Amino acid sequence: MLQHKRTLAGILAATMMFSLTACGGGGATTDPGSDAAQDPNEAAAAGTLQLSEWEESSGIFNTDETDEELYEKAKEEGKVTIYSISSRITKVANAFMEKYPGVEVEPFDISTNELLEKVTREYDAGQHVADVVHIKDQDGTLYNEYILPRKFYNYKPADILSHIDEKYTKTQTPMYVELTQLFYNSEAYPDGSPVTNIWQLTEPDWKGRVMMQNPLDNLAWGSWITGFCVGDVPDELAASYKELYGKELTLSDGCENAGYEFLKRLHDNEPIFTSSSDEIAEAVGTKGQTNPPIGFCASSKLRKNEDNNWCLAPVNLEPTTGIPQINTLYVVGECEHPNAAKLLVRFMMGGADGDVSGYKYFNTLGGWPVRDDIEPAEGSTPYSDLHVSDFNVTDIYENINPVRDFWTLLG
Repeated sequence: MLQHKRTLAGILAATMMFSLTACGGGGATTDPGSDAAQDPNEAAAAGTLQLSEWEESSGIFNTDETDEELYEKAKEEGKVTIYSISSRITKVANAFMEKYPGVEVEPFDISTNELLEKVTREYDAGQHVADVVHIKDQDGTLYNEYILPRKFYNYKPADILSHIDEKYTKTQTPMYVELTQLFYNSEAYPDGSPVTNIWQLTEPDWKGRVMMQNPLDNLAWGSWITGFCVGDVPDELAASYKELYGKELTLSDGCENAGYEFLKRLHDNEPIFTSSSDEIAEAVGTKGQTNPPIGFCASSKLRKNEDNNWCLAPVNLEPTTGIPQINTLYVVGECEHPNAAKLLVRFMMGGADGDVSGYKYFNTLGGWPVRDDIEPAEGSTPYSDLHVSDFNVTDIYENINPVRDFWTLLG
């Protein structure tokens, strides 16, 4: 996971000091500042984007190429390199090379923070190592500071995106969705979750018994708490409070909406902070407990139940479990193997026909396909049944620091 956003600020500030043209970026050669303010894909589709030489030669904005056309071009390039936040990327690489012989995949499994630091440093130095990046844009940084300045590109193949809801594709090329989800111990609570409404986490019964990671130590968690304070979510929280308690929510001093009020009450209830989702999953899901905690952790931990003999069970919280974590694929600007990169992106997204030979490694319990023609893993709750807030990168990007400052001041 990315660390505190301000830890990343130095990297981003240094990156933005370089002209895109000077460092070999994909931006326009005449006035990159004006182009950086508009979405490159939208501008390209409208014919208002001045294409760089690489953008033109790579066909990065071409939405109509087929797998077969790209494969012929990719064989000429011979190779593609991907930086991924998943250890499953090696299996994906082997599956790709089996389907597309003659195109070597070099996969790198790297933590989020290291990945972004590495690819940024290489890009600024004109060292075009990575062709594709698999990462999550938790707070809008990637869209606002990499996509808009045309350092990364959202490759958007029309045939594949026709199977994906547009709400996921405006600012990213999405592959699958995960959540920060509340879990309980199903052995200790055989009749179902001991909580169903998110406000119950602020009650005395759960003081010191709710586990989570500290939003000040982890950008993903900072984004998650911000999601409660923006858009329609505060109104949903206020309505959910009234439904649970039969009275209107009273805001404390310094709480501008129900989202901030929820965060204050959650913080005041002394949650247990840990360093990882694995630690939370183990503490909540270990069998033989009589009074186990409940905890928020990555939904993907559900797939470890059998191997670890856990009894983790997810809670479909009212009114929301928070914002989604959307796993996204980017093509790196000025990369040396753009056609192989596009072919790999298509393969990882399921291709034109929903081929799951590469996608299946990510389609596990605790993850949900974004395509309407790929079924989620057996045993999954349908994503449409889950209470998940919409993710607006602008809302999160503009509000994450104020919300984290608010959390800091809570003590």
